[in-house]
Amino acid sequence: MSIDSYLRAIPKVELYVQLEGAMQKDTLLMIAEQNDIADSVKHFRQWVALIEQPDSRRLDELVRVTSTWLQQPDDLTRLVYELGVSLAKQNVRYAEVGVSPLLYMENGLTFEQFLAAINDGRDRAARGWGVQLAWLLMLPRDQPRRADDFLRWVTSAAAKRGGVVGLGLIGSEDAQPAAQFERPFRNAVKKGVPRIVQAGDVLGGQGILDVVTHLEPDRIIGGWGALESPDALNVLVEQHIPLSLSIAHEVRRGAAASYADYPLRRLLDEGVTVTLGTGMPELYKTNLTQEYLAAYELVDGVLEEIEEIALNAVRASLLPDDEKQRMLAVFSEEYARLRAEHVTPAQA
Repeated sequence: MSIDSYLRAIPKVELYVQLEGAMQKDTLLMIAEQNDIADSVKHFRQWVALIEQPDSRRLDELVRVTSTWLQQPDDLTRLVYELGVSLAKQNVRYAEVGVSPLLYMENGLTFEQFLAAINDGRDRAARGWGVQLAWLLMLPRDQPRRADDFLRWVTSAAAKRGGVVGLGLIGSEDAQPAAQFERPFRNAVKKGVPRIVQAGDVLGGQGILDVVTHLEPDRIIGGWGALESPDALNVLVEQHIPLSLSIAHEVRRGAAASYADYPLRRLLDEGVTVTLGTGMPELYKTNLTQEYLAAYELVDGVLEEIEEIALNAVRASLLPDDEKQRMLAVFSEEYARLRAEHVTPAQA
């Protein structure tokens, strides 16, 4: 037994995983073959090569292309089920999964068909593996005119029955300014719809300040640049806005030179609430366990800090408060039991 086995065994919550970046290559290629994609998509072999060795500058383009390969509701169902299995094997009990419905509606699915397909996969994963999935509807930053549609979908009766828990905004910050989304996001606040926003990748601290000012996010994805902006850092700490971060994401896009260079220690010392996620695990070549193992090294092997980060994910989730409290109690008990099984006093 070891620290490695302990971090693999502990129950976890995943708040930052995007379905479109979590599709397993072999299954995606099988679906492409079934749908005769090789005969209808230009440069198919080059796209396959890009899946195997992703270029961080072309990830959005890659996601748009590969999503067109999913032409039947069953295709989506299969990929959601596989994501659920992968999460369950890492002892993830609950995950809030980002999904981009516009990609599949361009393939001819209605929103209701899309929702039925992903929930079929969700229900199968829950029955077979005991993992609970919830959905964040992710609006691309270059589609401000669709924001009202997204808010209407999130607040629909079908979405509430179908596990949709929040509205997200993702994509490059230089596509559209945060202020373009202010009116629909203010309406989301009034309707009690949680808001998850990606910020910092391009605009750094100013991008964080912009989304806090205009969009009032419940969580921020990424948050790169916060440490270089005292104002952004103060806002995150004073307003208790959690950062959902993927170390692999920052490494893959070159913001951090390596895992060892990610400033997790500094974020924690400044009082920022952080949670660990994977973003696009298949494209970043990571998984949640790897992110925890990397974080363990970054906090100098202090297990209590890793456990606190894991519990942060429960606290920052969009679960009802009573479910959060039950999960916090269960996780804390399991951490103590698993520590005794996996970690020697010298390692602790």
